[in-house]
Amino acid sequence: MSTNTGMNILLTGGRAPVALELARMLAKAGHRVDLAESITHHLCRKSKAIAQSFLVPKPNQEPDAYISALSRIIGQRNIQVLLPTCEEIFWIARGLTKLQSLCKVISAPLEQLRRLHSKWEFIRRAEAFGFAIPQTQIFHNTKEWANVCNVEHSWLEAGFVLKPVFSRFGANVQLFGPDCSVADRLRRLQTNHGITATSGQPWIIQRYIKGRPLCTYSVAWEGVVAAHSAYEVEYTANQGACVYYKQLQHSQALSWVQSFVQKEHFSGQIAFDFVESYEDGILYPIECNPRATSGVHLFSQEDKLVEALIHPEDLSQHACRQPQTNQAAMLSIPMLAYGLNKERTWAAICHWWAQFVSARDVIWQVRDPLPFLEQIPLMLDAWRLSHTQAISITAAMTYDIEWNGEA
Repeated sequence: MSTNTGMNILLTGGRAPVALELARMLAKAGHRVDLAESITHHLCRKSKAIAQSFLVPKPNQEPDAYISALSRIIGQRNIQVLLPTCEEIFWIARGLTKLQSLCKVISAPLEQLRRLHSKWEFIRRAEAFGFAIPQTQIFHNTKEWANVCNVEHSWLEAGFVLKPVFSRFGANVQLFGPDCSVADRLRRLQTNHGITATSGQPWIIQRYIKGRPLCTYSVAWEGVVAAHSAYEVEYTANQGACVYYKQLQHSQALSWVQSFVQKEHFSGQIAFDFVESYEDGILYPIECNPRATSGVHLFSQEDKLVEALIHPEDLSQHACRQPQTNQAAMLSIPMLAYGLNKERTWAAICHWWAQFVSARDVIWQVRDPLPFLEQIPLMLDAWRLSHTQAISITAAMTYDIEWNGEA
């Protein structure tokens, strides 16, 4: 199949900046791009890259109706490729058999996605493949947690991290670094009511690795990495998602990803979070996101990420596309908020300002300005939902699509 043939593509997850980035790339490459979303206001809604936007049922509230709506759109719009971008991919994978009978779906099977998305199963998988991992334990209830607290673990002396097995954007992560004693940490934890582990929603405790945090994003086809980007985590939104991205040439990370993807025989979009240890230089995997992530923003049109996504079978086994420009990217509003609220020293402010003025905003485009303005109603909707549901604004952004291991 020729990579120059324009196709009819249906994107999902239009609230995410990566969806807008992919929509613009796909449209510029000559494809017709439609969008299916379950919220009224989203970044792609008024983008010139979108031919038509459809409002569909909320995936985690009406999963069957969601799949039926996508099926109708695929038929009505003669869709040839369905490309999920956010956590709705898990709900799409739930109906993969039906959707694959209608068009090509860029998604791995649900069981494979589950074991990669699970922070416990992914670590066990990496260990089984022979990779170094941070010591990790799982607990399902307060009794198991009490057992963790009462057993002496030498690796806890370096500090530890607590988090749900299924979560996103750093939600509910509790970090206990080496600045206080193990006894003090456990004492604080034993009175902490933020731990809500259950048999259906377990948590993990993981050794804290002091090192440089890194993220990767890749596109794979039958165990071969077709596209890859990497970036260091420097600026984040409240210790959550990264908001500034600059391509990092890291051969060790690329080799790690290539090896894992080959062993997993994975096809689709896949991203990893790592910590490169200051002590021994080992790259420790922390978690996996088998979907699109912010590494998309590092690719330019000339890097041909679109071809890797839509026609990976046509690529050479040795052709791994990587960003060829050093142009940094950012989410300018949270990046600005970070600079105004977090930086305290003059040197840090100067460094932040240099990064800010040299990076491109991933949402603003002169020829496609309306998505930038759409951030206002999008955030207002999230703010209202956060108040009515008593959750964070970050959690509100994925309230209707988040997936926590459901069958």
